[in-house]
Amino acid sequence: MEARLQAIERYRETRGEPRARGKERRTMLTRRVSSLALGLLGCTLVACTSSRGTARDPAPGPPPPAVVVTPAIEATVPIYEEAVAQTIALDTVTLRPQIAGTIEQLLFKEGMPVKRGQTLAVIDQRPFVAALQAAQAQLANAQAALQQALQQVQLRQAQAQLASLQATLAYDQIQVKRDQYLVAQGAIAQQQMDNDIATMKAQAANVAAQEAVVKNTALSTEIGIEQARAQVRQMQAGVVQAQLNLVYTTVPAPVDGIISLRSIDQGNYVQVNQQLATVSTVDPMIAQFPLSEVTFLTLARAAKPGSPDRGMGAPSASPAFQMILPDGTTYQHPGTFRTVNNTVNPQSGTIQTQALFPNAEQLLRPGMYARVRVRTQERPNTVLVPQTAVQEVQGAKSVFVVAPDDSVVLRMIRDAGAYGPFFAVLNGVSAGERVIVEGVQKVRPGAKVTPTLRPAPPLP
Repeated sequence: MEARLQAIERYRETRGEPRARGKERRTMLTRRVSSLALGLLGCTLVACTSSRGTARDPAPGPPPPAVVVTPAIEATVPIYEEAVAQTIALDTVTLRPQIAGTIEQLLFKEGMPVKRGQTLAVIDQRPFVAALQAAQAQLANAQAALQQALQQVQLRQAQAQLASLQATLAYDQIQVKRDQYLVAQGAIAQQQMDNDIATMKAQAANVAAQEAVVKNTALSTEIGIEQARAQVRQMQAGVVQAQLNLVYTTVPAPVDGIISLRSIDQGNYVQVNQQLATVSTVDPMIAQFPLSEVTFLTLARAAKPGSPDRGMGAPSASPAFQMILPDGTTYQHPGTFRTVNNTVNPQSGTIQTQALFPNAEQLLRPGMYARVRVRTQERPNTVLVPQTAVQEVQGAKSVFVVAPDDSVVLRMIRDAGAYGPFFAVLNGVSAGERVIVEGVQKVRPGAKVTPTLRPAPPLP
């Protein structure tokens, strides 16, 4: 086009016409481009009008997307309260030796079950065997001394001497009486009777002195016997202590349970009460968790009025507890109420509660964290929708409902938690309404769908 314009300019110059100005030149170029465009458009229209037949009808749109729907159902739903719990052994005993000595044997495998009375450790027994034999020898000596004291040899000797003196005194007394008669008859001199009287008095003094000796000897003998008996009792206690020390050289398992890792190795010297290991019972297992004071009141009021110990402690009113393990699975055995603390924590408004769970498989170990839930009440006429129908975005839950004309409606819901494969819905969906459980990614509010009905899953 530019070349043609230049040729026209040269032609005008040969004829003496002035050269077109820049603005006039651009105007001419624009006109010629417009003429060319109109020509091309005309050709196109001619080609279209010359084609065979008439113009086609527009293509129909795609069919409504197919979705699977399930009707919301209505049922009586139990209401649960859930809390974080920690497992605690019913009994945890620390193994501590009652005597000092060298560990001669360790007879357990760490982390393995042990039975009550099973020997777990043995301390070197030789020093305690020798101590027992020495105590037994001392007891034998004390018993011999007691037997000797019981014979009362000195007392018997003193008593015999007293009897002899008493016999002599009796003879002297008879002799004095005889002398008195003979003196009266003039058969003997007065001097003879005086001598016999002096002899009788001396003998009486000897008898009195010997009686004192017998009394003192009897008292000393009684004291000696008591001392000997006390010595025997002391030696017997020494033998018993020596026997106990010998028994203490073996450390038995105090309860049935699982033994921990050991705190000391074989061959080491242990002090009295030094920790060796711990044994914890595992069946049953305690789960301890806080319950809100509101829940506590609900459960306490649910106790039967006729129970002798009305309250959560009543066996007939004990609620069933369910445990959710750390991996999210439900523990197969239900728990029973064990006890509740005597005070409520004023800061949290909760009360510590304990439930007892069977643990024959030893799946639970002390110190584990889990979730425990308990049914507090039952809510009738509760709407349930399958969990697969619920969408959650930033904490807000919604479902797609298919209206009677098969159009899609987005509903925001408020739920009361999971119940088996359902969510309990407080508002947003009514019983009987169809909710989309499959194909939600293909729908939008207001659009039509082709629904396929699927029955609701069974209630748990």
